[in-house]
Amino acid sequence: MEDNKSIFISYSHRDRDICSRINDILERQPGFSVWYDKGLVPGEVYRKKIASVIRESSYFIILLSQASVASDWVQDEVEYAKKLHKKILPIWIEDVDIPDDLDMILQRYHSLFWHLRSSDSQFEESLLSVFGQGDESSGHGQAAVGFGNEFSESVNRKMRDLLLFENQGRFSDCYEPDNAVILGMAYLFGGPCAVDRQKARHYFRTAEYRGDPDAEFYLLEMKLEDQVTETWDDPDEEFCRPILDRIRELADSGSIPAKLYLGNLYWQGRYGCERDLARSAALYEECARRGNARAQYIMSSNYYYGDGVEQSYDLAIMYANLALEQKYIYGWRSWGKYYRDGLAVEQDYGKARECYEKGAQMGDYNCYNKIGDMLYHGWGCDVDYEASVRYFSEGEKAPVFGQKYSLQRAKTALGRAYELGQGVEKDISVAAQKYLEGYNSGSLGCRDAYFRCSARLKEAE
Repeated sequence: MEDNKSIFISYSHRDRDICSRINDILERQPGFSVWYDKGLVPGEVYRKKIASVIRESSYFIILLSQASVASDWVQDEVEYAKKLHKKILPIWIEDVDIPDDLDMILQRYHSLFWHLRSSDSQFEESLLSVFGQGDESSGHGQAAVGFGNEFSESVNRKMRDLLLFENQGRFSDCYEPDNAVILGMAYLFGGPCAVDRQKARHYFRTAEYRGDPDAEFYLLEMKLEDQVTETWDDPDEEFCRPILDRIRELADSGSIPAKLYLGNLYWQGRYGCERDLARSAALYEECARRGNARAQYIMSSNYYYGDGVEQSYDLAIMYANLALEQKYIYGWRSWGKYYRDGLAVEQDYGKARECYEKGAQMGDYNCYNKIGDMLYHGWGCDVDYEASVRYFSEGEKAPVFGQKYSLQRAKTALGRAYELGQGVEKDISVAAQKYLEGYNSGSLGCRDAYFRCSARLKEAE
């Protein structure tokens, strides 16, 4: 079951008929391999078989119903799939309250809603699009299974609830300004749903119509970013100036998203904003003090390194803990760094790796790269190139949207492994391909490495 479309379905036997119908949809597709526990006899052999199939599958589907959420077997299967970092797809077949422990696992994954489908064909189209099949114009063209995102657990939960309201046709709730902004964010960034910029604009415009400043900001941001996508370069100053002037006005009036965006522009020195770390940090700290989890994580790094602020390990730890309290997925990365470096706290490589493992389980793909670095350099362990390659290969699965740096870092490390023959058989051709993929994802550091490997391949011809 090494095919990329190998799928395990977890369900309650009371829901066997629906499971069979979903299985039929998937098995009609070329290259799909689907397994669920028809015909197995419970017992120790049964448990071993289940574990083996989950381990060998690429995707894990759970059918959510009153019966399945009460099943210890289903809970065990979900926890095992999460431990193995499988791509998880919850499918709601009933409107059911999920226990908190199961909800903690499933809340960050894109869901589908069998019981709210307008037709079987509509559900089939949405289901297949998750696996990269079907019509991308349906709004589910990009699989969002397992994507990490920029939001706290509470915001993710709100997004999921509103997506359920949308499927139920509860538009009076969806079009409340605050709710419409959250739905727009869900469709703009992905997370509990697939990216759909058309739907994002729709919800932002309805919220802007009712006077929401955050919605106006997101529409302006989309206008800028669409221009960048079209030209592959920063827009000219004449195009940027009026948009950025309005974003600054929105930030001054208190819009958190506008402040975060400007903080990023001043950090990078883009769109005519001269690089200014102090100004960037000031904007982020305003947001952090108002409880924004992403800003808290960024300020934990700023205080750790002294970027734009006076260095303070105590404040770095404070902000990292505040981000973690909100279950922000990158918070564990900060603590892994603290224990690895031994500057903010006593050095402890074992705790560092434990923090990185927790971050990886929450969806932070760069934590896989951090563990790969530890194994590559022998930090707190023996050097193990083969194991480091396995972790970098997990980091390589990071989504381009939202975790591009994780993808770039993994491509660089894997290119090096194949170029030097560390943990894998030396292969300059594969090294060049990895470097090229890293460069195409935006890593300028991979450019020279790609040209170096390409030159060696030409010399060998």
